[in-house]
This record gives sequence, C-alpha cells and structure tokens, in this order.
Amino acid sequence: MDLAGEGIFVALAAVMAGLGQLWFWRLRLGEERTIWLGCAALVAAGTAVMALSILLVVIFPEGVFPWVQTLVLAILAIFFIFLLMFPIVLVVTLIATGIRLVRSEGRSLRNMLSLGLGCAMVAYVTIWPFVRSALSDVPVFGNVFDFIFGFIALLIALLGTAFAFYTVAGVAVQWPHRHRRYDAVVVLGAALMEDGTVTPLLANRVKRGIELWHLHPEAKLIMSGGQGADELQPESHAMRAFALAQGVPEDAVFVEDRSANTRENLAFTERLREQEELTSEGRLLVVSDDYHVFRALLITRTLGIAADGAGAKVRLYFALNALVREWVAYVDLKRAVFMKLTLAVLALYTAFCLLTACT
Repeated sequence: MDLAGEGIFVALAAVMAGLGQLWFWRLRLGEERTIWLGCAALVAAGTAVMALSILLVVIFPEGVFPWVQTLVLAILAIFFIFLLMFPIVLVVTLIATGIRLVRSEGRSLRNMLSLGLGCAMVAYVTIWPFVRSALSDVPVFGNVFDFIFGFIALLIALLGTAFAFYTVAGVAVQWPHRHRRYDAVVVLGAALMEDGTVTPLLANRVKRGIELWHLHPEAKLIMSGGQGADELQPESHAMRAFALAQGVPEDAVFVEDRSANTRENLAFTERLREQEELTSEGRLLVVSDDYHVFRALLITRTLGIAADGAGAKVRLYFALNALVREWVAYVDLKRAVFMKLTLAVLALYTAFCLLTACT
C-alpha cells in the first residue's frame, strides 16, 4: 500500500475510533441509563484497539522495529481470543458458581437460575442442532418446524446480545462521576436477620453508602426500606442503627420506611427529599448491590429522578445468579419494547423466508 493509501486507511480507523469514543462519552456524560451504553462501550473499545493496531503498523513498518509488529499481533490476538473464549468462560462460570450457590444456599428455584442458564447454553450448542435436524425432516410439517427453530435461534441471539449490553452497561454506570454534586446518598434496603438486624449483605450496602457519604459531605444519607411480613422492624430502621454504630451523626441520616420494592424505594425517597427539602441542584446517588444498581437507575429514569449509582461488591457465585434475576426483571420492565422487537423480528424473518423460498 502506498503512502496516500496508508494515510486514508489510518484516517478512516481514527474516525471510527473517534466516533466510537464520542458515542460512549456522549451517553456517559449525558443520559447513561440505557443498555445502549453497553453497546457504545464495546464499540468504543473495539474501534480503539483496531485503530491503535493500524497506527502502530503504519508508523513502524515491518523490518524497522520487529517487536512492534509482534506487539500489534499480540494485542489483536488477545482481543479476538477474548471474544471467542467469552461464551465458553461464561458457561463454565455460570455452571460452577451455580453449583456452589445451590450447595451453600439450597435448591430453591431462584438459586438455580445461573446453573439453569449455563446448562441451557450447553444444551443449545450440543442438543439443539440434532433436534432441529430431526424435526426438519418430518414430512409435511418439517418446514414449519424449521421455521420455528430458525426464529427461536434468531430471537435467542438478539436476547443474548441485549444481555451482554445490559451487563456491560451495568458495570459502566458504576464508574464514579467525581465532579458531580449529590443532594442525598440513598441506600436501598434488603431482608433482615431473624433478630431484626442487618444481614452481612445489607451491612455491605450501608458501609458503601457511608463511604460515599464521606466523599460527598454536602449530601444527606437516606436509608430506604419498609417492613416485610416476616421482619421485626422496617429495614431502614435497622440500617440507620447500623450506620449510627459506624459513627454517622444522627442528623445526617434519614429513613424512608414505607417501601416494599425497588420502585417504591426510589419513589418514596424522592417524596422524602421533597418533604425534608433535600433537593437543590444536586442529584441522587443510589447505592445497592453491584448487580442491582443498573436496574435501580433505569427505574429512576422512568420516575424522572436525576441519579447516579454505586454498588457494594457481592461474591461472584451469588452475583451471577442475581444478575440473571435482574435481567429477567429488566425484560419485564421493558416488556412492551421486547414484544415489539419480537414482532418485528418475526415479520422480517417471515419475509426473508418467503423471499428465499420464492427464489
């Protein structure tokens, strides 16, 4: 390739990388509460790696600095190996952590979600093709079965892609916005111990909230959580007692003790902020377990609340199973969108099958 051709190639790579970065940071600094943030993050990372690799090859042509060529190949190899190995690593992790969770927490349906998803992914790769092939050969109805299997496969691919975007976005939204001002740090509640005290999981949430409150001393600390049917006191009261024991002053902690779910946590907290005049030009900083933060932020968007999020770390074997639950809850939250997507995919796939059948 001549010098002009190399220049055009580098310019195109730089433009693609720049557009990828622009898209990501536009969402990140604007409205990041969308799964498109995950897509933008992957596009930004992919185009940046490609642009860097192309630039190194052009600046250091083969034979000048051979180690640069090796470095470029290593970067590309690592990137593509990661893409290829990710599904395998995910399946193994889902099954391994799912087995550990079932052994430690019991065989309830909610504890078997990650294990079930991992097994379903294995079955999709190993069993699905044989079942599809067998049913496609059935007289008369073979084409119908093949159409159904093809549509389901396409739908699974789209849902899997959306799940990947959701997961990446859930990580990205928790990167701190260091220069933003917050009126309040709200810690979302969770189930209590039998004696009415906070569980280790909830204690970690409160500790994370206290840590962020120290970083934003202008904010008030709000504990949000009502009283469940099997709880001795409202979750927020136990959380407040724990925070006071950690040295937080009484006048810095407020409680919202009527909520029964995440939406109510956030809606009732916003009412409390208005009643206590805790709203000014700042935002709300939502604290929960790391796997739950993103969905909580999506709910704040539907409620019209300006908010950012931060997560308390949870053990991997528990977090992955909970992430699957969060994804199911997200699909339910966006049920109308997913229904429209399903119908659109069905219409396009039907049209494609009819066109290919006619030709």
